[in-house]
Amino acid sequence: MLSLKKITKQYNGFTALDGVDLEIRPGMIHGLVGLNGSGKTTLMDIVSGQAVIHRTGGFSGDFEFDGIRRYFTRPAQAAAAGIGMVHQEFVLIPGMDATDNISLSNECVKTWTRRILGRDLAMIDRRGNRARAETLLDMLCPDLSPDLPCGRLPVAMKQFVEVARELNRNHLKLLLLDEPTAVLGPADADRLLDAVRRIAQKGVAVLYVSHRLEEVAACCHGVTVLRNGRVKGRLPHDPGDLKARKPFTARLSELVAGGRSTSGTFTPGQTGKRTPLLEVKALRVDKAGDNLTRLELTVYKGEILGITSLSGHGRTALAPGLFGLCPAKGTIRFNQKPLTRLSPENMIKNRIWMLPEDRREQGILADHSILDNITFAPVQSGQNFIKTGPLPFMRTWDREGCRAYAGQSVKELAIQCRSIYQNAGELSGGNQQKVCMAHAMAMAPDLLFVGDPTRGIDIAAKASVLTLLSRTREENGTTLVVSSGEVNELKQICDRIAVLYNGQLFEILDPDRDEADFNRSCAGQRADQ
Repeated sequence: MLSLKKITKQYNGFTALDGVDLEIRPGMIHGLVGLNGSGKTTLMDIVSGQAVIHRTGGFSGDFEFDGIRRYFTRPAQAAAAGIGMVHQEFVLIPGMDATDNISLSNECVKTWTRRILGRDLAMIDRRGNRARAETLLDMLCPDLSPDLPCGRLPVAMKQFVEVARELNRNHLKLLLLDEPTAVLGPADADRLLDAVRRIAQKGVAVLYVSHRLEEVAACCHGVTVLRNGRVKGRLPHDPGDLKARKPFTARLSELVAGGRSTSGTFTPGQTGKRTPLLEVKALRVDKAGDNLTRLELTVYKGEILGITSLSGHGRTALAPGLFGLCPAKGTIRFNQKPLTRLSPENMIKNRIWMLPEDRREQGILADHSILDNITFAPVQSGQNFIKTGPLPFMRTWDREGCRAYAGQSVKELAIQCRSIYQNAGELSGGNQQKVCMAHAMAMAPDLLFVGDPTRGIDIAAKASVLTLLSRTREENGTTLVVSSGEVNELKQICDRIAVLYNGQLFEILDPDRDEADFNRSCAGQRADQ
């Protein structure tokens, strides 16, 4: 099906791939794992025909697909050959609904018009498109309506739309999945993995890229490990052998990390006298696919509060509602004072900041340097990196401070880059997430909302991100509200974890509760029952 031999790719003298070999047979799910910057995305770009590969000089090596030697210069060529790809960064059209995004370039047409006018001029069958979209979404995410506009969907539901679009392709032979569960909670991830297994059973080959090694062990028939652009190991595997999963995952982790530490030490703090910092009552937030219907929640000074839920139950809506990015209504108090004007300007004025879950659309300036991305907001808002002269109005930009902070952030978060002057858009998704983290830390807020902080980040870097969040609270006194579907990560750093159900607070659990208690709570069952 797919055969890659000695694939080598360079960017301006930097070797992204160095002699990589890879083979996948029909009906097999093959894992591709490695740290951020190891070359996974570049390899996927070559197979899927991303234009950036051709524009930057192409690649060397032998690329065969379906028995034919290939060199794709556009994604359309790969799609025509039977290759579909779900990108880590979404490629949906925000103004279109889920049905139109799923059907795009593969629409149902009315038969009688196709007979008369041909396929290119035939009338689109909107009912047929919607029926196919609804069938695919029922398999992936039953709560997602095909009529919702994609621009307003939470990232978890955008991911399901991305997957459904590729599954909707005719004659699909190879499916490339780049971190498909990075934004999904355990229940949603299991549903997606079941769908991937069913697709493979129909003879479709799957190349599965993920930092979640437990998922790789649960579904992949073999794994290739990349490190610094080279193959560092190949492991065969039987995903049906439950006893072999734990030792296989341990061996895989060792190969991926290459001796780097993948663990950290986290010490949940004490809420002390539990002084309220943020109080919300009867809060309603209209966020497409993830509404809050009536949230009652108090966040205390100095704590790290986790928020989790299944997709569509509201865990991603609180921060966008407060920042005025979604319509919101309710009673909100911050530092004992009413908070009536919901806008980014007012939140920044009150030293509240948000690290968005959708980093590509809301978190980075792709055409600007890492330095600019990390320091832009604090400089523009006057919150940080400002020198004050002898008179109050004599304020200047602290360029040296910006450069020093950016360099320190690159080192501490292990951001894989050429320098702090490299454009953020050229980084891998995981490294872009780290840039967003450094940007949020530079704001030094009193209250920081963090959405899916470890999305797309490799196992060696997750610990550094979680440590950074914990250290921010300890050193700066920052209160954090962290929303995530990764309950195990929330349990490591949070003082309390709020579980939402149907857009409301269902219950608050201590982080030392069993994961099974959290699963029951997310499903609307009391953990004590």
